[in-house]
Parts: sequence; structure tokens; C-alpha cells
Amino acid sequence: MNQKLGKLLSDILAADSVSGTSLIMTVFGDILARRGGSISLSSLIELLSVFNVSDRFVRTSVFRLVKDGWLTAERSGRYSFYHVTEEAMDRFTAAEERIYSAHDAEWNRQWQMIALPSLSGSELMEARKQLESAGYAILSTSVMLYPRADKDATRQLLSKHALNDKALVFEASSCDLSEGNEANLKSLVAKLWQLEEVEGRFHTLLSQFRPVLSLLENGEQLEPAQAFQVRTLLIHIYRRALLKYPPLPEELLPGNWPGKAARTLTHNIYNLVAYPAEQHVDAVARAADGPLPKADKQFCERFGGITLN
Repeated sequence: MNQKLGKLLSDILAADSVSGTSLIMTVFGDILARRGGSISLSSLIELLSVFNVSDRFVRTSVFRLVKDGWLTAERSGRYSFYHVTEEAMDRFTAAEERIYSAHDAEWNRQWQMIALPSLSGSELMEARKQLESAGYAILSTSVMLYPRADKDATRQLLSKHALNDKALVFEASSCDLSEGNEANLKSLVAKLWQLEEVEGRFHTLLSQFRPVLSLLENGEQLEPAQAFQVRTLLIHIYRRALLKYPPLPEELLPGNWPGKAARTLTHNIYNLVAYPAEQHVDAVARAADGPLPKADKQFCERFGGITLN
């Protein structure tokens, strides 16, 4: 075990309260979704043991994820197995596109507004919650805003949450009517998507993981279990910052936005630890029908291309 790296990772864990369900979702999204989407409970417990979590911690967390529709449980003799649901796989795939994409999507300079005039109370709150999870921000009580105008994606989103007959959809573009318009727009975007908090998360990631990259680039040896720990913790912290806001165009982001530096750092570390981390998963994880399948083609295309050798 690399003692220097171990100390850095211990400090990161100590500074960040890690939720059991969130950590397990990272493992499923980063590793298992591209390796069959299934794992035995005992394997999952062993994988997470590098984070010093208890069996009870893992059992309680997977129970919650089953209850929330992310996983299904299966019993085979004395063993329990957990599988990613179809709906959860769709959500993992959508998040994966954002997390591991090599390039930012171009902005069509259009905005989309969804009005929910017929909803109120708990029904309105639930609809807003679903739209917020898809990246929309609350512009007013019953109006949601998104910096893209993709009709097909919006149609699917509204259909998925049974909002087709309850929503009014508008497309709009911002007008440059005054000298301060751009500054006002950036200020609104920063407020709606709470970018100050996101910016702080990115700066924290940079300060925590730059020393990790330095150790790895200096040829420090690490065991597969430690590589798995680095990779999981890195993606866990990165995705919690990145998925707090939609893929906003650069024109709408604050100056000196740290998101690009965070992505570059994450990419560089990920490339260095991906293969030994996969070796650890190979050695530990089992599905109902034996060892996990190897990572698929989509996994190898992350961050523009990863070589597993």
C-alpha cells in the first residue's frame, strides 16, 4: 500500500461526509453499469471495504436504493445479488454522457421554458423536482428554464413524467438590448443554478486531487485496491459537482470557471488508475452467473479513449 497516497485519500475522506447510497451509486454508475449491471452483495461489501464502511452501512444503503427504484434484489441460495433497473440504467447513461464526454455540447443560443399553470401544491412540487433533476431551474413558481431547445428530448422528458397534457413549452432567445444585458444574464444563471456552490466544489476537488496526480505522475506504485479507491472517490466528488447544473455554454459561465480544469485533472487521473482499478474489480466482484463481464466499448471511449492494458 502506498502510504503517501493513502494519507491523501484519508484526508479527502475525512473532509467529505460520504453518503452510503451516493457512494454505491458511483460504483454502479462508474463501473458496474458497463460490466453487466449486477453484483453480489458480498462482493459489493468487499469492494467498499477500502472506504472503511461496515456491512450494515452497505446493506442499509442498497435497501434504500431498491426502495427508490435504482436496484432490484435477487436471492440465490445463501447469496443476494443486486441489479440496475432499466430506468436507473437510462439515468446512468444520461449522467455518463455528461461526466465522461470529451467535449462540451455546442449551444444553439436558445432557451426552453416549461410552464405548469394547471398544477399546484404537492403535484407542482413533484413536477418541479423531476424537471430540476433533468437540469431545469425554477424561474418562477410554475415556470422552469433550460439553456437548450431540443424538442425531442423535451417530449420524452414530459412523457416520462406524465406531464404532456399539463405543460406549456416555449422556446426563446435572449436579446442584447443594453450594455449590461450579458452581465445580468450571467448573474441570473449563477443564481438559478447556484454556481457559487458548484465553483467551490470544483476548487475543492482541484486542491484535493492535484497532489494525487503528482504522486501518480512521479511513478509512485499503487496496488489495484488503492487504484479502485482513487478512481471511485475521484468520480464520486467530480460527479457531485458536475451534475449540480446542466451543460451550460461557456458564454453563460462566470469568468475563470474551474470546471474545465477539474475535468482535465479528472481525465488525467482516471487514465492512470482505470486499468489497475479494473483489475481489482476482476479479483473481487461476482455476479449471479460468475465473474463480471469485461468493460464494454462505451467504457473504453470515456474521456476520449482509455486503454485497459
